[in-house]
Amino acid sequence: MRSFLRKMPFSFKISLTLILFLRISLFILPSFKIDMNDWQAWASRLVEVGPFNFYSANFFADYFPFFYFILFILSKIFVLIFGKGAIFSTGFEFYIKAISNIFDILTALVIFKIIKKHSKKWAYLGSIFYLLNPSIIFNSSIWGQIDAIPTFLLILSLYQLEEKKNLVKSLSTSVLSFSIKPLNISLFPLMLFRAIKNFSAQKILKAFGVSLFIFFIVTIPFFPNDPVLGSFKHSFNSLSVYPYTSINAYNFWALFGWWKQDSLQFLNLPYHLWGYILFFLVVLVVFIPILKKKSKSFIKFDYLIYAILSFAFFLFLTRMHERHLFPVFSLLVISACIFRSRILLVSYAILALINFINLFYSYYYYNVIFNNPTAPKNIIFDISSTYQFLFSILSLAIFIIMLINYFMKAKINEESN
Repeated sequence: MRSFLRKMPFSFKISLTLILFLRISLFILPSFKIDMNDWQAWASRLVEVGPFNFYSANFFADYFPFFYFILFILSKIFVLIFGKGAIFSTGFEFYIKAISNIFDILTALVIFKIIKKHSKKWAYLGSIFYLLNPSIIFNSSIWGQIDAIPTFLLILSLYQLEEKKNLVKSLSTSVLSFSIKPLNISLFPLMLFRAIKNFSAQKILKAFGVSLFIFFIVTIPFFPNDPVLGSFKHSFNSLSVYPYTSINAYNFWALFGWWKQDSLQFLNLPYHLWGYILFFLVVLVVFIPILKKKSKSFIKFDYLIYAILSFAFFLFLTRMHERHLFPVFSLLVISACIFRSRILLVSYAILALINFINLFYSYYYYNVIFNNPTAPKNIIFDISSTYQFLFSILSLAIFIIMLINYFMKAKINEESN
C-alpha cells in the first residue's frame, strides 16, 4: 500500500484527496432510517447476547450470517471505545459509513491492480471513475449501506481467480461475499467454467473443501443448535422475506409496476420462475463465443461477461432492490478500461446516474414521504417516480448495448486470431 501511494501521480493524489473529502463531508446527511435502525438494533443485540443467541423467532434479522459476524466485531470495537449507549448515536452512523467507504477504496485498489496489467494510465482512471460514481457515493456516504463489503470480496475473488490463478483464495473470498449477500452467485457459471478449464480436479476439491470450512467457521457460531443446516435454512427464509417482482428497482419487472407478487403467473409459470429462465437464457447466449473460442486472449473478455451476468441477474430475477445493481459498477468499469471503450464508459456513466436516481427515490420516500405524505416533493424524487418506466427501459437498453458490444468485440477478436 505504501509503495502504491508513493508511486501515485500528483494529479491522482489530488483527485483522491478531493473525492475522500467529498465522501466524508456527506456523512452529515441523514442515513436511510430503516437500514440504519436495523444496523443499530442488530449491533446492540450482538454486543448484548453475542452470535450464539443472536437469531431468534421474535427478532427480525434477515441478513446472511457473515454480515453479522463482521458487525459483531465492528460493534465490539466501537463499544470498547465509546460505550454501548453510543450505538444509537450519530457517531455510530458515521462509523458504519466510514467502514463502507474504506471498502470502496479497497475495491478501487483491486480495480487498479486488475486494469494495470493492460494500462497503468487506465488503471488510475478506472479507480477514480469507480470512487466518483454517484450511486456508490450515495450508497456508502449517505444511505449508510454495506454493499461495499461483499462487492470488495467479490472483486478480490475474481482477481485471485483471473489474475493470480489461486482457486483456494478465490473460492474462499467468494464464499465470504456470498455469506453477506448472495448476489455473486450470478457469476458462478463463468467462475465454474474457468475453474474446470484451468485447474485440476484435486485443486478444485481442495478449494471447495477450504471454502466450505471457512463458511462453517463464520456461520456455526450463529446456529449452535443446528450447525450444519441452520445457515441454509435461514438463508432460504431470508430470500423469501420480499416475494415481489421489483422492490423499487429500475429493471425488467418495473415495466409492469413495482411490488407485484412474484407468485403471479404468465403462461402457467410464476414470475419468479420466469426470472430464472430469462437469466439462464442470458448465460447460454454469452457462453456461445466462449465455447467457440479457445484462444487465451479471450480471457480479457471475462470481466465484461461478469458485468453482463451480474446486470442480467439484477434485471431479470424477481425480488431485486435498487441497491442490488451495486456489484455491476466495479465489473463494468474494469471491462470498460481494459478495452478502453467509450461505449462502455458512457454506459457506465449513464447507468450510475440512473441508479443514483433510483436510490434517491427509495431514500426520500421512506425517510420523508412515507410518514408525511404532505411533505414537499424533491425534484429528484419527482423525476424518479414520474419516469420509472423510462429509466427501466434505459437500463434494458444499456444491457442490450453491453451485449452487442460484447459480441462485436468477440467477433473482432476471433477474426484477428
